[in-house]
Amino acid sequence: MDSLVFEKMWNECERKNLSISKKFWDLRAEEFNKIINNNDKEENMELVKFLTSKHILNKDSSILDVGCGVGKHSLQFSKYAKNIIGIDISSKMIEYAIQNMKDMSIDNIEYKVETWQSLNLDDYNWRKKFDLVFASMTPAINSKDTLLKMIEASKRYCFMSGFVYRNDNIKNQLREKILGKDKSYNKKFENNIYYAFNILWNMGIHAEIQYKSVQWNKEWDLSKAIEVYTLQFEDLGIENSKDIIKSYLESISDNGKIKDSVNAKVAWMLWKKDE
Repeated sequence: MDSLVFEKMWNECERKNLSISKKFWDLRAEEFNKIINNNDKEENMELVKFLTSKHILNKDSSILDVGCGVGKHSLQFSKYAKNIIGIDISSKMIEYAIQNMKDMSIDNIEYKVETWQSLNLDDYNWRKKFDLVFASMTPAINSKDTLLKMIEASKRYCFMSGFVYRNDNIKNQLREKILGKDKSYNKKFENNIYYAFNILWNMGIHAEIQYKSVQWNKEWDLSKAIEVYTLQFEDLGIENSKDIIKSYLESISDNGKIKDSVNAKVAWMLWKKDE
């Protein structure tokens, strides 16, 4: 199938209002920081072992971490790589990342508040700069242009990960209440890996893919849950949903708490530049 088909489908899913995305990730920064400081180490080490087995992560490696968040991966990679730059749209995420770096006495990471979608590589002299351009579970890679920018910044490898399947019971219920039973809409924002893989394939780049099953629980105060879900739907271009979200979450809250479990499958996609 022609690459233009996948490019068009991906562009239809692209987040247009980046100010909403920034607000959403600022809101969740504290939550993500608690997660990496508690129980995320095993997953990180699995990724480290994967990249070192490919001779990508080593003492000479330079890495760009796109959508670095609070430093989940970059902090771990710093033990093995020469230098790392982490960027994120959220200033709150970057504040936590910098503090985590200081707390761990790490001196080979530089963090910047930057938006990948609008970033100009030439402003930083980042063309063919990095041994690995790394983008894990980030909405920053949301179009052919943002994918190609990864390749342009890399001199060797690129890594991208994302959900290929995700089941959030509460979010599914909210989608149905807000949108009805439009299953196609439910899936259209879970196809980043699918679009990226096929665009790369049509470029003659044959990416390696691994799949991982994951599960976790989440718990929020009711007020935060209302704000998080409202911003999530606004980020997808769905407005005026707050009253529906508030009513439903209030109906299922338990002592002012919202609890849910998530089951998902994640894809790791690695490719070598110009292969």
